[in-house]
Amino acid sequence: MDKRALIVAVIIMLPVFSGCVYLEKIEQFLMPPPQYKWKKLISVEDTFGWADVVNKQLAKISDYPIYVSNETKYLNIYIHVEFSNPINPDIESLSQGHLNFTILKPNGENITKTYCTATKVKTFDDYFYFENPQEGQWNIIIRVFGYGKYRVVAQAYQPVS
Repeated sequence: MDKRALIVAVIIMLPVFSGCVYLEKIEQFLMPPPQYKWKKLISVEDTFGWADVVNKQLAKISDYPIYVSNETKYLNIYIHVEFSNPINPDIESLSQGHLNFTILKPNGENITKTYCTATKVKTFDDYFYFENPQEGQWNIIIRVFGYGKYRVVAQAYQPVS
């Protein structure tokens, strides 16, 4: 009979001795999970024209740094570029331009998109989605040639502090 009582006691006490699982459960119970909400990191609208390309890169260059905090769940970046004709909007053949859009991550990795309006639509839209983005400074770099305007929006799903 003593052997059975000892086996039952060991079976009951075994989960207590493997405390990691129970400690995590108690910690989750005592400390509720963090609350998250969407935070707009940047929302920029700008124009570009022929006078902006008077440099050795022959493009208007804009750099927008954003900072992604620790425990960010999602990072979304949206760009919209609209090339137009400064002389007469009805003549679409003069609505030419070129875009080079780069997202530089904190680890040095980059994502680049290029777009040229030759024989294409005069607007460009793209959306970038990052799950569990790396903490640190990200840079959004726009190099644009032509005439028109662009808009960049970046938002992150971050814990509320």
